[in-house]
Amino acid sequence: MASGSEGSAEAAGPAGAGEPRPLTEADAAAAAALTARAFAWHEPWGEFTFPDPSDREERMRELIEADIRERFLPYGENWTIGAETLMTLTLWIPPSDTPDATVFARRRSEADYASYGEREPVIRAIDDFIRSGRPSEPHWFLDTIATEPELFGRGLAGRLLAHDLELRDEAGELCALDTHTPRQIAFYERHGFEVVARGEPAPGFPVVVMAREPRSG
Repeated sequence: MASGSEGSAEAAGPAGAGEPRPLTEADAAAAAALTARAFAWHEPWGEFTFPDPSDREERMRELIEADIRERFLPYGENWTIGAETLMTLTLWIPPSDTPDATVFARRRSEADYASYGEREPVIRAIDDFIRSGRPSEPHWFLDTIATEPELFGRGLAGRLLAHDLELRDEAGELCALDTHTPRQIAFYERHGFEVVARGEPAPGFPVVVMAREPRSG
């Protein structure tokens, strides 16, 4: 569910943003709240998965915080910009040929799927489509990129993604992600991603899978 709240890659970030740093256990609650705010009201995924706006943000926050604490912090690679206040973050799933990737073999637990209620079958269909569209070679998967809504368009997510991709390039590693809208696709294309699969696994909810070969030099 890579976010589309990335904004312009060229815009200058806010003063005092600081350098990218690893996400820590102390950041978990704030990271979940930030991501829920971004996805609940500003991304297609939020409205699609939780149509009822009355508890959408809170339900997303609970799911995201559990995922961050139980899977991404112990087994993924996660980055943020911001010290006292988180501004943007990325959550990465490691390549399938690494031991830590086994906890991500299924993107969601059965309890997670059950929490979606009547949306459960379509969420499964979307996850199955994404899994089938990802490259067959081992790769890093950008599960989530999210920015504090008040800071949209300031270039923060573009800056953080560029940092993350530089690490992948240095290691010669393939990357992939899924996204949904033309604006999101254009953002990732500016960072070297190309569309590798398109579909509509659930009516009215297009999904695009993108991949990026490592750059050298």
